Amino acid sequence: MRSAPETSRFVVLAAVDDSAAAANVVRVAANFAGATAGGELHLVHVVENLPAPVTLVPAPLGLGVTAVEMMADGRKRIEALAAEARGRFVGRLATHVACGSAWKQVLQVAIDVQADLLIVGTHGRGGVKRMLLGSVAETVARKASCPVLVVREKDYHAFVPPEIEPACPDCVATQERTGGAQLWCERHAQHHPHGHLHYEVPESFALGSQLFRP
Repeated sequence: MRSAPETSRFVVLAAVDDSAAAANVVRVAANFAGATAGGELHLVHVVENLPAPVTLVPAPLGLGVTAVEMMADGRKRIEALAAEARGRFVGRLATHVACGSAWKQVLQVAIDVQADLLIVGTHGRGGVKRMLLGSVAETVARKASCPVLVVREKDYHAFVPPEIEPACPDCVATQERTGGAQLWCERHAQHHPHGHLHYEVPESFALGSQLFRP
């Protein structure tokens, strides 16, 4: 019996909303898709809370937004994000606009396109502002059938958990000055307080090396 041919597709699906943070999700997704052989980039935007299609009493003139307008806004938003993605990714790019429950629609699109990686975003650190799409990212991460990457802006100045010590400013300056070649400042170079966790691997132990040279 002939086995099914192997596919070289690697489908990256990014869920985006109408917040400013969506651009960061697209940037990360485009980088992943572009760095992977056979990478495809799909963007999905879900329009929630559409007005009822039929109402007994029409809305007063100038009040409310129609379902058609909401879907049009969704398409406009995702096409703008797709244009940003195209500046970073030259492979196959597709956009999807769905309506309904956000987490359900994101997972449905993931199944429909056979996503290999699902990317969602977060902002905030707790409470109702924890997730970019409300609780969508959390629910998607729990229920997805493929790996899920949760993206947030890197900012070690704005927030460090109280259980974690802030980085040494001199060490950070050393890393920036040397492009990461040196990790510690002069004060911490000899004895870093977290030295039992941080170490550098000698070149002889480089990943992929066929030789073991202690």
